[in-house]
Amino acid sequence: MKRLFTCAMLALASASMFAGDYLTNTNQSIQFLRNPARDAAIGIDGVYYNPAGVTFLNDGWHLQFNWQSPHQKRDSRANYGPLFGANYLNPGTQEANGTFSRKYKGRVDVPIQPSLFLAYNKDKWSFQFGFGILGGGGTCEFEDGVGSFEALVGQMAVQTLTSQNIPFGGYSMNSSLTGKSYYFGAFLTAARKLTDNLSVSLGLRTIYATNSYDGAIDNITFRTGTGTIIPVPQSYVLDCKQTGLGLAPIIGVDYRVNRYLNLAAKYEMRTRLSVKSDASNNAAFNDMATRQPSFAPYLDGAETRVDLPGMLTVGAQVSPIESLRLNLGYHMYFDTDTKQWNKSQLKNTNEFTAGAEYDITDRIEVSAGYQKTIYDQSEANYSDLSFNLNSYSFGFGVGVRVSDMVKLNAAYFQTNYKDHTRTVENVSSTTYHRENRVFGVGVDVSF
Repeated sequence: MKRLFTCAMLALASASMFAGDYLTNTNQSIQFLRNPARDAAIGIDGVYYNPAGVTFLNDGWHLQFNWQSPHQKRDSRANYGPLFGANYLNPGTQEANGTFSRKYKGRVDVPIQPSLFLAYNKDKWSFQFGFGILGGGGTCEFEDGVGSFEALVGQMAVQTLTSQNIPFGGYSMNSSLTGKSYYFGAFLTAARKLTDNLSVSLGLRTIYATNSYDGAIDNITFRTGTGTIIPVPQSYVLDCKQTGLGLAPIIGVDYRVNRYLNLAAKYEMRTRLSVKSDASNNAAFNDMATRQPSFAPYLDGAETRVDLPGMLTVGAQVSPIESLRLNLGYHMYFDTDTKQWNKSQLKNTNEFTAGAEYDITDRIEVSAGYQKTIYDQSEANYSDLSFNLNSYSFGFGVGVRVSDMVKLNAAYFQTNYKDHTRTVENVSSTTYHRENRVFGVGVDVSF
């Protein structure tokens, strides 16, 4: 029982909910949902994607508000041989080879994920402000817990009864876990044109992290081979909240080679971030945590590193004709530089984007794009509570200029993940599956 919450909490604490890296949400604008290759695009959402390029907007004020609604499934199907068949109140599904498996569902539904970008351009200067949820982004709920919870209770029942020479007849339990994570980000940037075609930017990003975890394993019973039910009085209750603050510089450059080609790059330095726990766990959980270092982050007053990795983006935008813009981008996340992971767990993440935007008329533009995300991680980095899978995403949408000052944006974005099965010592296996869909609308205002 002592390991029941270990992987669960560590995994939930390091989960990015949507597009991007393990911890980084890159879906910050409706234009991104329409076409995720925004690294060299010129637009007000460049406050996030290409701050140096914002200097090439007209003088005056530029404002954008984005409203997104992401929905995600995080399901796993666990198989621990015949063990789940011994859950006498809720047996698992029997497979063709005689083993038993069970599907565990995790759901993330976010009604509103907002972001805001503001820029003031004057002559060669651009002063910018942005706000968004740069990591986490919602609540992930596992109503029936996960396979590792049930497996450990079942194994505990087997070991406890057989050690007392009592025939094992089964077990039962209730478990649940809800994790909530928001990394609110605000950034200030100053950018300047060095020449008519070259611009640079320097910014500072502030991250305020707030996480909360509510979990319980209770109503545990063991059943003997003769049918006698033995209640287990012990229950484990986790009630922990964490908050922290971090800062990171951001630098950027944009070079307009000519009217047909624009090149840009941005480097976000690592955000060194520690969260401090405010916990009201029950005594059983705290007693376990004091004896197990892996539980230490969830004791009251504990501090834990949850750095956001540094990120390099480079992009190109080509306009073969005035009404058409073609985009390419590349992202590298320097995950191995963070303190919560090490190089034996994972390597840096690579991401590739491509897209196009076309002006149907002076008032209507359409766009679509593609993103490929490639993780390089060890088998031990997969958990049935939180897992990252190689994926490809596509998005499409429309922008409608309703006046010279106002443009409306709408988009749909979907990520398709490659299922992964992890097998441990040919005894247990878990298959991981994710689905992600985002709808979004927004408005641009210039004056």
